[in-house]
Amino acid sequence: MRRSSGPRSGSLRTLALSVGLICLGACASVPVDPFAVPLEEISEKQRGKVTGVLADVAAVVPIGASEVRSRLEIYDFLLEEMPFTGGVVKELGRGDWDIFRDPEKPEREVFFVIDPQGYRLRFELVYRDVTRRFYVSRGVFNMGLLPALEGRTLVIMRAVPEGGIVRTDAKVYVRVDTALYAKMARVAKEALEHRVREKSEYFLQAARWVAEEAAQRPDWLYMQVKGSGKVDQEVLEEFRRRFLPGR
Repeated sequence: MRRSSGPRSGSLRTLALSVGLICLGACASVPVDPFAVPLEEISEKQRGKVTGVLADVAAVVPIGASEVRSRLEIYDFLLEEMPFTGGVVKELGRGDWDIFRDPEKPEREVFFVIDPQGYRLRFELVYRDVTRRFYVSRGVFNMGLLPALEGRTLVIMRAVPEGGIVRTDAKVYVRVDTALYAKMARVAKEALEHRVREKSEYFLQAARWVAEEAAQRPDWLYMQVKGSGKVDQEVLEEFRRRFLPGR
C-alpha cells in the first residue's frame, strides 16, 4: 500500500513559503542607494566620461536635502534651460554667474559656468531618469590660498515631487587632474570638499528661489526679466506659454 505524503508535503510547502517570505522581507529591507550610477543604461559614449571620473575619485561631497516649494514641471524646465535660469538669477541679483551655451556650436545638453571667484566649468547632461540627472563637468576650481585645481566631477541631482513641494538633494564625485594635487593631503581634500559644497549649495539655493518665484509669482517674474539682455527672451516666451496660460 502506498503511504500518504499529504502531511509531509504540506509541511514542506509551508517551510518553502516561510523561507520565501523571509527572503522577500530581507530583500525588501536592503536599502537602495538613490545615487547609484546605472552604467549599463548610459550610452557607451557618455559612459566613458562617467567612468573617467569614478576611476579615480578624490572626494565625494553630499549636498543636503532641500525643499523647493514649486512644481516639478517648473523645476525641470529651469534645469533644462540652465542659461535662462542663470540669467534670471543674475538679472535679479541672486547670484553673479555667467551660464551659457557655446555661441558657435551650441549643444542642447552642454552649458558653461563662469564664476567671478575663478571657477570655469563645462557641464554636460549625460543621463537622466524619472527623478535624477547626471552631469559630468570639467574645468578649473579656485582653491583660495592654494593653487587653482583642474578636475572633473560627476554630479547626481535628485528632484522628487511630494505633495506641493519638490525634494532635492545631490552628490558630487570629484576627480583631480592637477599633478600638484595627485596625492591630496588631508587639508587639501577638506578645502576641495568645502569649495565644492559651498558653490553647489549656493547655486542650488539660487535655483530654488527662481523655481519658487516661478510657481508663486510667474507674472511678476516674467515682467521683471522681460527685455533683459541677461535673459534669453525666446526662452522667456516659452516660459510664458507654458506657465502663464492665457497671457
